[in-house]
Amino acid sequence: MRRLVRAGAVLALGLACSLGCGGGPEEPGRISGALSATDTYLVSWSAGTDLAGARNTVRGLGGTVLATYANVNVLLVRGDDALARTLRSRADVGAVGRSHEIAGRLTPPRALSKKHRPHTVRAPGADPLSPRQWDMQQIRSPEARAIQAGRPSVLVGVLDSGIDPTHPDLVGQVDAGASVSCVGGIPNADPAQWGHDILGHGTHVAGLIAAAKNGVGIVGVAPGVRVAAVKVGIDDVNDPNFGLVFADAFVCGVDWALSHHVDLMNASLSIDPFTGPIDDIFCSDQPDRAAVVTMVREALAAAARQQVTLIASVGNAFTDLASLHGATPGSTCQVLPGQLPRVIGVSSVGYTRSLAFYSNHGSGAVDLTAPGGDSLVPDPLVPDTAASGQVLSSVPADSLYYQAAADWDGQVEDCSSGTCATYAYLQGASQAVPHVTGVAALAVSRFGRMAPEVLQLVLSLGARHLACPSGPYDPGMTGSPATCEGSTFFNSFYGAGEVDALNVVR
Repeated sequence: MRRLVRAGAVLALGLACSLGCGGGPEEPGRISGALSATDTYLVSWSAGTDLAGARNTVRGLGGTVLATYANVNVLLVRGDDALARTLRSRADVGAVGRSHEIAGRLTPPRALSKKHRPHTVRAPGADPLSPRQWDMQQIRSPEARAIQAGRPSVLVGVLDSGIDPTHPDLVGQVDAGASVSCVGGIPNADPAQWGHDILGHGTHVAGLIAAAKNGVGIVGVAPGVRVAAVKVGIDDVNDPNFGLVFADAFVCGVDWALSHHVDLMNASLSIDPFTGPIDDIFCSDQPDRAAVVTMVREALAAAARQQVTLIASVGNAFTDLASLHGATPGSTCQVLPGQLPRVIGVSSVGYTRSLAFYSNHGSGAVDLTAPGGDSLVPDPLVPDTAASGQVLSSVPADSLYYQAAADWDGQVEDCSSGTCATYAYLQGASQAVPHVTGVAALAVSRFGRMAPEVLQLVLSLGARHLACPSGPYDPGMTGSPATCEGSTFFNSFYGAGEVDALNVVR
């Protein structure tokens, strides 16, 4: 996807310690300013570099250090082109990539007057909306929870648009001490920042991972684990780049997560370049974008060394990611972070386990698949709304996603507990990823933290293999059919197959 907010239509959505540990801005004040600023850079330093000395070097060259990400050997600096050229010439500097100055303003969204009658279904003795969770049935989550619901010692960092910790299905599930806003690349642990989910995307994702089994609404894949909000999406609705995730926020988020002992990271997003028109493709023949690839790859390699795995979306453009090419012959292009090494890339399927009409695919990009929803294939057991083929999860009542869901009859409320909790049907690879992350959290709960390659193997061995469809595939009638390549055991649409929670825990 190009941005978190675009998921509303296809429904999917970026340390040494930061605040309190020396990772905040070293010069007074927060970053502020217009998006047109072009004098902020991410600078990676060689392994073993003394970052205190690196900061002094930047200052000596006339630059300003805005943030230090010691876990990943990166500084966020402000300076001019001459500073960038000088830094690029140094032997102890790995990469220099242009960034943006941005600050979250938390402008409240304007409430929409349009609203359909919310749907609700009672299930005696269970969380009332669980009959609408075809996705959980499909990966055998209820059976898995009966054996292992996840341990509270397992912490999942949700790199997204924030999480509403007051949602009735998430009360007590969010670790406030490990939560932060990294918008603008500078960590801010104020709950008013990370806990204000204007979009609703992060709250939806968090519910799929860890919504409590509490007699309210839905149940997540791993209701026994905890989640941390790591806000990386631009949250000013008046900003033209609202919903985008820039590399500085993402690197900040990874660094923060490592400092706060997360076991897994969920990235239902793609990182957006800021050196050209809005897109989410990084090509080797574009120097600033190539530098971002280097730094994000190194940040995730640092996470892997701590046995922390990132699980990420492959996107929603019905595109073969193996066929991306740059303008220069021989150049390579990729979507970040889903196509990077040691990242588990996830595609999306619907109710019939067929690749969703919007899902990206591609050899080398897709490792696993999971239910992300497909509005073309409704759930036949839930006939009261055409949105039933999408995925139901928690959203704040004042979020843009809850408001937008009125357009496809996708708003749901559960008022059975005396307080009305709000939910929405959404679809996208963003919804598929947390299903995989939730199953991964169950695996970590059972076996302990493990290297990304080992975790991927555990999930793959338990996955339900899905064969390629025969012939060209184009359920959305785009006119550009996709061709699935590979065997039933591993292919370009589904990777090793659809995750299965029960197979992982038993």
